[in-house]
This record gives sequence, structure tokens and C-alpha cells, in this order.
Amino acid sequence: MTSNHVVFVYGTLRKGQGNRRVMEPHLVRELGEGSIRGEMYDLGAFPAAALDGDSVVVGEWDEVTDDGLVALDRLEGYPRFYDRTVVRDLNGAAEGWVYHMTGRIPAGAPRVDRGDWVAWLRSRKEVRV
Repeated sequence: MTSNHVVFVYGTLRKGQGNRRVMEPHLVRELGEGSIRGEMYDLGAFPAAALDGDSVVVGEWDEVTDDGLVALDRLEGYPRFYDRTVVRDLNGAAEGWVYHMTGRIPAGAPRVDRGDWVAWLRSRKEVRV
């Protein structure tokens, strides 16, 4: 029997980002924007969330198939690189899996202002120009 899984995506899996294509074949439905408690860091090509902070991580809630969760596990290096934990949206409207760092955030990794990866990327492009 197959089942669906709700996931919170905050970085390269968000709409318009490069790894969204990994999730799209398995996407059941988009549930909307949201935010969770934590801190986000820029690791270069992708972000990492740490769930032990008092700030906010901005993202989107999506529902995927079993195969989708397997594809995401593979992409995220679960359980060795990222772990997967159930979290609840700050407004309480959604609950599901989120991928987050299993170890320490690398020293020197910049903290993403306002916890929004897409806004962070936009602001970095503006700075480079």
C-alpha cells in the first residue's frame, strides 16, 4: 500500500529552484507557504537548516508520494548528510518532514537573513552587480 508524505522544503527544492525537478514527478499537491522554527545557513550551492535556533526558516509545504520521499532521501543524503524530522508550521496549519543538518554547521557558513533562501539568493545577485 502506498501513502503520501508532507514535506517542508526551504532551499533548492522550492518552486523555481534547481532541485525542484527531482520532486516534481512525485508531487501530489502544493500545500502552500509556511515557516518553521530554526536557523538557516548558506553552504554555497545550497542551504542547511538547524532546528535548534530561535529564528524562522521560510519555505513551502508539499505532499509527495512514497517514491518522492525515496527520491528526496537520496538527494538529501539521508541519513548521513541530512536527517529527516517531523516539524510543525509556526501557525500550526501543517506538519511534516523537514531535512536538516545531522552534524554541526560548518564554521564560517553565513547565516541566511530572515531564513528565506530565495530572498537571500536574490539579495546576493544584487550585491554582485
